[in-house]
Amino acid sequence: MIQILSWNIQNGEGVDGSISLNRIADTIFDMSTPDVICLQEVSRNCELKDGTQPDQVNQLSNLFKGYLPFFGPAYDVLRAGESQREQFGNIILSKLPVLSTFNHILPQSTNRIFRHMPRQVTEITIQTPSFPICVMTTHLEYGSQDQRHEQVKRILAIKNDIDNLSQYPPIIQNSGPYAKLERANRVIICGDFNFESNSKEYNLLTSNSQNQEALIDSWRYLNPNSEHAPTCGIFDKKQWSDGAHCRDFAFVSANLKDNIDSIFVNVETDASDHQPFILTLSNPNIL
Repeated sequence: MIQILSWNIQNGEGVDGSISLNRIADTIFDMSTPDVICLQEVSRNCELKDGTQPDQVNQLSNLFKGYLPFFGPAYDVLRAGESQREQFGNIILSKLPVLSTFNHILPQSTNRIFRHMPRQVTEITIQTPSFPICVMTTHLEYGSQDQRHEQVKRILAIKNDIDNLSQYPPIIQNSGPYAKLERANRVIICGDFNFESNSKEYNLLTSNSQNQEALIDSWRYLNPNSEHAPTCGIFDKKQWSDGAHCRDFAFVSANLKDNIDSIFVNVETDASDHQPFILTLSNPNIL
């Protein structure tokens, strides 16, 4: 059994306005002790609403002892007159061995009028008891559907690269920077996608095309006749005036769909404006 948790933690800011990564960690451990933890909206040295500039990567590393942290900054800047870099992005913490890591910056289309903050994908390959799995987490554009659509296309291109590498491994050295990097073609992509299941971006990810096999929405696979459990808008009515809905997903490659055992969304916590969820993969014949 492998458990992957995903949560947009909004820098640890709860619906009550207070910022507490301790509360985030307590909520996660009250749910389970996941093998992999994917968190979106994590900052380093950025000024938060309470006026502090914490290194949240360091804080999370201390809160999740026994996990290896891999932080992917969507932006990384040194502002004039400052001595510390500001970073903001997504982090994956893993209890399982990590074979390789990648940080993918997603497009901010230059032919669009609307441009918001940079977005990225953090990718790691973990070693499970039987085979490696690629885990990615992301936080897509909120304000521009066109830009978000381009980011989904880039994610599919990343997935296609992984598939191609698994089919046609490069001829390279056995060690050093030119040695083969492990990138498993069993893939999980989770996070805050900022779209809903009736969007063109969702359809792009979950539809077969000439060059791309569809990704599987874990919730829809297990609950084909049910609406997605809401992942935001339950408590924070000010930020989410349209009410409770789902914009956080766990997509898996088709070669993992038989491993999907359960997906649980915690709809009780208000430690962030989003809800955490845990995807469990279980198959005694495979995992």
